[in-house]
Order: sequence, then structure tokens, then C-alpha cells
Amino acid sequence: MVTAETGTRTRTTRMLGRAGLAGAALACALAASGCSAAPAGVSVAADPVAAVRAAGTASMKIGTAEVATSVAMTAEGRTDQFSGTGAFDFAKQLGSITLSVPPDVSAQSTESARVGGTLDEVVTPTTLYMRPSGSSGKWVQVDSDRLADGDLISAGYTSPILAFAMLAGAGASGGTVSYAGQDKVYDTPVAHYTGTLNLTAAANAAPAPESTALAAAGRSFTKQSVPFDVYLDAQGRVLRFVAHFEFPAPAPAKGLVSIVSSTDLYDLGKPVSVAAPAAADVLQAN
Repeated sequence: MVTAETGTRTRTTRMLGRAGLAGAALACALAASGCSAAPAGVSVAADPVAAVRAAGTASMKIGTAEVATSVAMTAEGRTDQFSGTGAFDFAKQLGSITLSVPPDVSAQSTESARVGGTLDEVVTPTTLYMRPSGSSGKWVQVDSDRLADGDLISAGYTSPILAFAMLAGAGASGGTVSYAGQDKVYDTPVAHYTGTLNLTAAANAAPAPESTALAAAGRSFTKQSVPFDVYLDAQGRVLRFVAHFEFPAPAPAKGLVSIVSSTDLYDLGKPVSVAAPAAADVLQAN
């Protein structure tokens, strides 16, 4: 991850940098091609694959939502944790997140450490803007097409817009999707589905620029097949999406870097105020 003040790369950001950082299920006895019954709660789809694929399209019609994110990155026996909260306007395809970063990231920047190791980020399908929380300095701009993963995880979280797009690849290329039970997300009843999605299939089904980002991620990650869990409300909309990614550790490290990324949505339809930084307040990343 690159901070606005120093641009220093740390061990953690080098690991995530391999995936493009500028700077992750329970089985159910009813799970198969369909389910014959379900406990009281959200109706269970007769065709889980179709339901999950349709959820992405339905979710883009939410309008606005509050978002909570969590990313756990494990490499060489160590796990670093990123977490964030923010809001998205899906009509504008624009979101903002305040991201808490691990100590070995924040400690590299006096400004970031001073504000408690947090970054303010604004994300669009084509651009990521970052600066330390509380800073009055310029935003660092990183174009998504310069990131190896197309910014699928580069921002320190998975944008819900890209999460919705990924669901179009659910069950594709030999993958499966099954019902895993009833649950709640922020006290809202949901139906939980689990399975695998294919990044290339998702890219082929997505419009630009999401298709470009997913194609880049497919080239960057170790496997095209991505294990996932998704939690759908009674209207078939995504309230939680969890995906598991892997990519080779950058030299001199060895082995794989494993990432579990979780994105939650709540307060659907609540008005939000999200705007991209003014051009005069932006510094292009090197």
C-alpha cells in the first residue's frame, strides 16, 4: 500500500502488491441441485446457481448502502488484518471507505501513525484514491488498470460493485453452488449459499470496466476458481459476500499468499454522500 506522505512499501504491501495493491462454508444436507424444504426465514431458491447469479444484478439496484469490510491476509505463517467502514452509491458506482491498516503499514508513515493507522479511500470502477485519515494533503490516485488484480483486492477490501460482478461466474466451469442454511446479517434474515465462481466467466458476463478488472484478477490469482459464500435477503440482494483468493508470494518470500475478503451491506437505501476528490487535490501515483 502506498501512503500519500511517503509512498513507502512495507512487507505487507509487497505481499498485497503481487495481487495489485498500490500500496475468504458450511455444507447443508439439503444442498444439491435444489432444496425440498427450508426453515422459516428467507425462501430457498430451487436453482441456487441462477439465484446467486441474479443476485448481482438485483443488488446493483439497491441504490445506496452502508458497507463494512474485512480482509485477512496470511503469508509465511503470519496474518494481517484490514477492516473498514463506509458507503456506496451504486448508481454513481462510487464508494468511500475508512480503512484500518496493520501496524507494519501505518508505522511506516508518521502521518498515518499519528491518525491511528487509518486511510481514507474513494473507489470507482477505474480509480482508487487514498490518503491518511485526517490529512489535508493531496489524495494519491491509482488507476485500476495499472494494478495486477484490477483492484479486486488492491484497496484493502473488495468493492461491492466487483463482488456483484463476480457472482455472474457462480457455478461456471465445473463449479457448484448450494444452499447452506438460514442466517442473519445485521439482524436481517438471509439465505446462505456457498460454492465456487470462475473469474473468467464472470469477466465475460460483466460490462466494462468491471470486465477488465475481473479479467486482470483472473490472470493475477493462482486459481480461476474462487470459493465464496453469499448471503441473500428476501429480495435476492447481497448482504454479505465472502471470497477466498490465493496468489504466489513475491520474492524473496516463498509459497502462497491467502486472502479472505468479506464485504457486508446494511442500511440499504439510506442516503449517502460520496464524491471523488477534485482534480486539484489529487496526486498521480508513480
